[in-house]
Amino acid sequence: RCRARIRTNRATMVAAVATAETPAPKKKNPLASFFGGASAGLTSSVLLQPFEVVKTRMQAQKLSGARGMVTITRDVVQQQGVKGLWRGVSASCMRTTAGAGLYFFLLERVTKEFSARESAKTESSFTRSVTMFTAGASARTVAAVLLNPITVVKTRMEYGGVQGKGVFTALAEVARKEGSRGLFSGVGTTVMRDAPFSGLNLLLFTQTRSLMSEVARLQQRETGAFDTFVAGALAGAGATFVTHPPDVIRTRVQLGRMMQARSGGSRVPVSLTKIIKEEGWRALWVGSLPRVARRTVQQAITWSLFDIVSRSFGGNFLAEDKKK
Repeated sequence: RCRARIRTNRATMVAAVATAETPAPKKKNPLASFFGGASAGLTSSVLLQPFEVVKTRMQAQKLSGARGMVTITRDVVQQQGVKGLWRGVSASCMRTTAGAGLYFFLLERVTKEFSARESAKTESSFTRSVTMFTAGASARTVAAVLLNPITVVKTRMEYGGVQGKGVFTALAEVARKEGSRGLFSGVGTTVMRDAPFSGLNLLLFTQTRSLMSEVARLQQRETGAFDTFVAGALAGAGATFVTHPPDVIRTRVQLGRMMQARSGGSRVPVSLTKIIKEEGWRALWVGSLPRVARRTVQQAITWSLFDIVSRSFGGNFLAEDKKK
């Protein structure tokens, strides 16, 4: 009996020591996704702002006589110096940081809500794809509408229509001169651009990353940062090119109100059919090269940093996907 008790006590002590040495799972911060998205958005905005400046100026011009990406870049540098390529970076950082943080914060919650309703075992691959697209589009729609006033100021700063003014001063001026219509000009086309882009981007990213995870499994390795980077780049490039036309319309609408307020004349209407009729289909993809280049790198950086930063705060839905 004594020997049995001694063995039992030893087993209990070993189990207790093992439990004590096992680190407790890190408690997840409810804002992990927000911090991950915000840091990724800030980094990509600062690094890639020149592409956005060139793209905005390309979209503002008519197709006939339009200048190319290299020509506009050279003109900006000659007239304003290299710092001219970072015009509007303050508004861009505010919008992208807040937008990406809010997007990923909402995305995780929307994804969980959909997952709770549909069991992964019962839903088909088509249903899962629709769920991903809807989750991305829904989260981005909310963020796009809330941040549209900053988008208006950002676009005008990049074009050169707002000089020597801070973001909040420019916002106050637009509100005073144009009212809520000015602050929310182009909100419809912004949603038409951002909702499909985010839905398609999320769908392409999850599908590509899943494929790369399978490749990693066959190679007997874990899915790493490189896989996330490549999946983000491919998803960003594809989704950006497909959803470019609404961005052309958005730019012209938001710049049109500024030009009307300055000249006092009537505003020239901007519409999809009008652009196609007067300039042709090609006009809908003016500025697509710098935008696709920027978004490709931006999405690669965004998804990679989001995964790293949010996991340092306790994990995210990407980390959860790895466990499944």
